[in-house]
Amino acid sequence: MLKISRNRQFTSILILLRVGYSLVMNKPQKPNILFLFSDQQRWDTLGCYGQRLPVSPNLDKLAEEGAVFEHCYSSQPVCGPTRACLQTGMYASQHGAFTNARRLNADLPLLAPQMKKAGYDCAYIGKWHLASHKYRDGEAEDENFRDRGVPKELRGGYDDFWLAADALEATSHSYDGHVWDQDNNRVDFPEGKYRVDILTDWLIDYLENRDQSKPFYCMTSYLEPHHQNDHNCYEGPHGSKEKFKDYDVPGDLIGQKGDWEENYPDYLGCCNSLDYNVGRVREALERLGIADNTFILYTSDHGSHFR
Repeated sequence: MLKISRNRQFTSILILLRVGYSLVMNKPQKPNILFLFSDQQRWDTLGCYGQRLPVSPNLDKLAEEGAVFEHCYSSQPVCGPTRACLQTGMYASQHGAFTNARRLNADLPLLAPQMKKAGYDCAYIGKWHLASHKYRDGEAEDENFRDRGVPKELRGGYDDFWLAADALEATSHSYDGHVWDQDNNRVDFPEGKYRVDILTDWLIDYLENRDQSKPFYCMTSYLEPHHQNDHNCYEGPHGSKEKFKDYDVPGDLIGQKGDWEENYPDYLGCCNSLDYNVGRVREALERLGIADNTFILYTSDHGSHFR
């Protein structure tokens, strides 16, 4: 395991992206790049960062085999700005999307178009959160894509494959919901399956059916362990409350109010589901014979302090 930093919100992945990009450009056979992205996941949910409960065996294995950040901080404490930072390599004070509901500027030098220039098939699955825009200071009317598909010009250059919603928490719950495909056709969740499992099914389907003539750069943006807005709680897979009831209280929550006592077992259940699906993805890469030539990144946009 290569230790690069002690990751307090484990988000500043841009350094690794830049290092990886330079490696990619200098290899005769360009590696595939798979970016797995969670939402509101604390650093201390992972065993490789000290979590006692068996929440993350697959991610711990990935950490043991790869590089672990040990001094990284989220570039922003909310979803949209952090995501814009990742897509641009810029601070929020530079790219302009410094709060939620500020659209990503398509004229900036974005990550996906650069990868396309390098010959990559660019795919995006899950939560985008960079299209809706709430105008301020006397500007024109708001543009809201929370309940409709994101137009192609607002997808940040992910032109080859798209299966996403701008605000996944607004179009789905843990066991129901929908996104939109490349042509903005609505795609409903299969009945009775957990949201993380569904997104991973779609990711594996993409890996199996993509254009084999090109390397791929695919970002899969999960919602978990983000709270479910309209239900005002975290929604782990069924059984999470019992499975993770024997948790250690994180130090920064001791003596604090908020809703962590009620929600922490489900929160860990969300993280455990993400971990299980990382294992599924790695098995798929092995089965397809591309594991040794696939560069895997895993990080989150920011953590959670449970109000």
